[in-house]
Amino acid sequence: MSSGKIPKDQAEELADCFAAHAKGLFGYACTLTRGDRTLADDLVQSTFMAATVHWPTVRALRDFQRLRWLQTTIGNQAISAFRRNEALRDRLPKLEALYRPQVANTHAEALSAVALERCWQTILDLPPQQHAVAVMRWLFGMKNSEIQGHLGIAGGTVGAHISTVRSKLRANLGPYDPFADDGEECRHDDW
Repeated sequence: MSSGKIPKDQAEELADCFAAHAKGLFGYACTLTRGDRTLADDLVQSTFMAATVHWPTVRALRDFQRLRWLQTTIGNQAISAFRRNEALRDRLPKLEALYRPQVANTHAEALSAVALERCWQTILDLPPQQHAVAVMRWLFGMKNSEIQGHLGIAGGTVGAHISTVRSKLRANLGPYDPFADDGEECRHDDW
């Protein structure tokens, strides 16, 4: 029995049980599933799979008790299916949102492109040392102390250049200012 097979005589009994009750159980399952024939068919199949596992007990029942056992099992299988479907319905919008392609925001992308173009044009037009500080800070992501070391200038000078460059960027970028509310101020501990 542990191999999952039942003896031939019991397999024949189970086949007879299936022949006697499958059609009626299918109708019962269709009622439970509001006419979902595919789900009803799955419920009948899973019920008889459960009956196979429990056949030594189920075969000892009287015919009306066996039918009641099969109906109860179909009902329990239906409840489990409903719960799975409910959980899927709850998760489906989240899954769809997660994998849905992002809607292009053409306006924001255009504004970003304009801001970037204006930003780099402003940086290109800076005096040499301010240009070097701006490139090291925003292109290479260097700290003030690193810039100071590479350019051989005082930390206060680096901070002053960054402040001046930001002012020029704000003036030239206007509404396209990428530094608005960035909260990044020149800090002494960064020198």
